[in-house]
Amino acid sequence: MSLHKLEADYLVIGAGAMGMAFVDELRTQDPQCSIVIVDRHANPGGHWNDAYPFVTLHQPALFYGVNSEPLGRGGEDLSSGVEILAYYQRVLEKMLRSGQVRYFPQSESMGGSRFRSLLASEQEYEVLVRRKVVDATYMNVEVPSTRKPKYEVAEGTTLVPINRLANLVKPFGAYVVIGGGKTGIDAVLLLLQRGVAPEHIHWVVPSDSWFLDRAQIQPNRPAGEGLSGHMDALLAAENLDEAMLELARGGRLLQLNPDVWPTKYRCATVSRDELSELRRIRQVVRKGRVMQLEPGAMVLEQGRWSSDEDVLFIDCSADGLARRDRCPVFQGPRITLQSLMICQQVFSAALIAMVEIRYAGDELKQNRFCQPVPHPVDTRDFLLAFALTSANMQAWGAAFGRWLRRSRLSVLSHESLPNLIRQAWHARKNAIGGSAHMERLLAQEFPGNETNPTAPVSMAE
Repeated sequence: MSLHKLEADYLVIGAGAMGMAFVDELRTQDPQCSIVIVDRHANPGGHWNDAYPFVTLHQPALFYGVNSEPLGRGGEDLSSGVEILAYYQRVLEKMLRSGQVRYFPQSESMGGSRFRSLLASEQEYEVLVRRKVVDATYMNVEVPSTRKPKYEVAEGTTLVPINRLANLVKPFGAYVVIGGGKTGIDAVLLLLQRGVAPEHIHWVVPSDSWFLDRAQIQPNRPAGEGLSGHMDALLAAENLDEAMLELARGGRLLQLNPDVWPTKYRCATVSRDELSELRRIRQVVRKGRVMQLEPGAMVLEQGRWSSDEDVLFIDCSADGLARRDRCPVFQGPRITLQSLMICQQVFSAALIAMVEIRYAGDELKQNRFCQPVPHPVDTRDFLLAFALTSANMQAWGAAFGRWLRRSRLSVLSHESLPNLIRQAWHARKNAIGGSAHMERLLAQEFPGNETNPTAPVSMAE
């Protein structure tokens, strides 16, 4: 074994979207710091390296990527996976040219400050880390091409991950899309775009989800729409179901089928046109999760499905953003990157980097500004994530509002000044009595002896 000794201020494990956003802002805040980045992939971009060829962002490229480099063509543009990978390559090259960053692809962490090459196992490295080790892998993004499905697959079954849809050269009598989240949405839309008749598409949706209307997250929405509109509904409701119904009535949240009440909220975002296309699929299988696949048949939690056609099963069931337990972002010599704002991971990583430098040495204050927001799964998780996001944003606005206004990854940076003033006034109005009302709603959804879900995470957790 050959052990190589390195020195750096920061060791960052993971060159995915959050890791790159963190390093980029860290360099801006401290142009003298040195950074070693370690990643299992051959190129930066994390899960984008494994995603299906036709993948695009679901939210505007305006506020995705890193702070120092624009992405996309502005407006509602949704960059493709190819564009995103090229973008991260440009960002990395800029980092390397600065002399601040050293990059070790196709390498894996061994824990602590050691890592090794995946191609030459005898090549190990130990980093003398002067400041912090940064875990940029905690969010654990999965895509179907990188893991086996959790259900059994009998011999002779034709099952492919969504990636393989781009390589099909023969038609099938029935296409069965397994998974009701973002990946499943993309699979259904691609099949329709390729001319597959809706009656040949079967969509396994174990539990319906609320969809966010993409128009609601565009900059310069009127006050009372977007996130502020969500808060209006929550503060006017006596319970969570009433709030969700009001959000649906107002078009702020969308349903695949208006007659089926969603129980999940996974941040999936669609346009009205995309929703119209999805609703063309009449053969939606709502019998719970798939337990087993057989040639031309499925065994589900609540029944069986079969077809006499030549069936292609398409796996879209990977848990792209699983709900992870909250832990302190700052713990002594370690930083664990987590989301600090509902469904906004890359912005969160950049903010953590800013807080790391600006409030260095005051871990209590750092963690107070960086309360993790677990990725929502169930509808009540939406309430929790929204409450934590609102509390974080109030703290940020008072402490570093100017940074929020200048950060490209912040939705606020793309608002016009008049609209920003209107939004701020609206937020202040909601804040009066709003906190107590949110606590009542949370107590309804997290009753009994459950830990206060909005309590700050501590070192003991």
